[in-house]
Amino acid sequence: MTVRDSSKPMRLAMIGLATAALIALLAILPSFHFPPPSAPPIIHVIMAIGIMPLIMGAMIYFTPVLTRTRMPSWPMLLVPVVALMAGIMATSSLVWRRDLLFIPAVLAISATGAMLAWMWRRTRTMLGRPHPGQYWYLGALVCLLWGLTAIFVATRWPEYWSSLRRFHIHANILGFIGLTAFGTLRVLLPTAASYTDPVSRQRLQADLYPVLFGTLLISMGSAWWTWLVWPGLVLWLVPLVRFAWPLVTSWRRYVWGWHRSSSSLGFAVLGLIVVLSAGSLHAMALWPAAATLQLFFLLFLFPLVTGAISYLLPAWLWQVRDTSAYEMAARRLAWGSGARMLVFFTAGTMAWNGISGGLYLAAGAVALFLLQVVLTLWAYFLRKI
Repeated sequence: MTVRDSSKPMRLAMIGLATAALIALLAILPSFHFPPPSAPPIIHVIMAIGIMPLIMGAMIYFTPVLTRTRMPSWPMLLVPVVALMAGIMATSSLVWRRDLLFIPAVLAISATGAMLAWMWRRTRTMLGRPHPGQYWYLGALVCLLWGLTAIFVATRWPEYWSSLRRFHIHANILGFIGLTAFGTLRVLLPTAASYTDPVSRQRLQADLYPVLFGTLLISMGSAWWTWLVWPGLVLWLVPLVRFAWPLVTSWRRYVWGWHRSSSSLGFAVLGLIVVLSAGSLHAMALWPAAATLQLFFLLFLFPLVTGAISYLLPAWLWQVRDTSAYEMAARRLAWGSGARMLVFFTAGTMAWNGISGGLYLAAGAVALFLLQVVLTLWAYFLRKI
């Protein structure tokens, strides 16, 4: 799932967004032990500044593959930049002037609307039918619009702030990030692990609406009607477990290994099951927000980002794969992926049991991976000089 003829600006943009996301991941970890872990500014550093622009960039990058169309012109690359600006403004507003939060909300809604319109137009005007993964991206953007609209309404009517904020959090995490990850991993994992999943397209077509509806139910249940969380959880878990089961049975010898990027991606799928269950318990006020947030980072987001970057970064740098430089970069970034998986698992287990210190273990693993990324970029630019 890569774009062989992607433009150089597109590839450089993805490299920059991915590096920024890794730095944001690393930068926020120590701060979890000072203010409360659920403090909105900390969450927005990684979600709004790191992850939202990265996902939008990835959607722009993959849409030509899924719709068999040309790469976008450079103005489209400004959309993740606008999203990044909105994330910085939102984080700043939460720290200093919450009454100005509606400004970045409008900016983020505009960027999301532009992305959704562009992707929908590509989908409707292409020859033939798009890959079903394209509809998962469209669904993820719809969820993001739900979440952003909820927080905009909350800024205008503060008496509804608490419930709309809970809806905003679950629509963004389960909807925007969850749907994007699920739809991408269904295609990316078999590619990274070098196996063929014959039911991938069929399952993507069949699972989208249950997962999308499940996200809406969980988000509404967290905000207003708690009982909706349970059917929403079932609608999410059935497709997710059906995806995860072959990873530990039929495809285990392809997916798992000490130095395979697919190990991190597979672990992210398993981690999402735990995070989804903990998030639903949090939505029902049965599980603390701090523990749920840590599990989200440690068991899902960290392995997802590191695994995806370790596989995709060499393709962004060298579009021709049968070169020694590409092979060396791929080996360097995949090195230690199994050990990182164990570190994240250990840190997540510590967080689950209320033991402090797990975040610092994860910080060490992310810092080491960031060093691997820096060395890979250094080797690339040295060859260009």
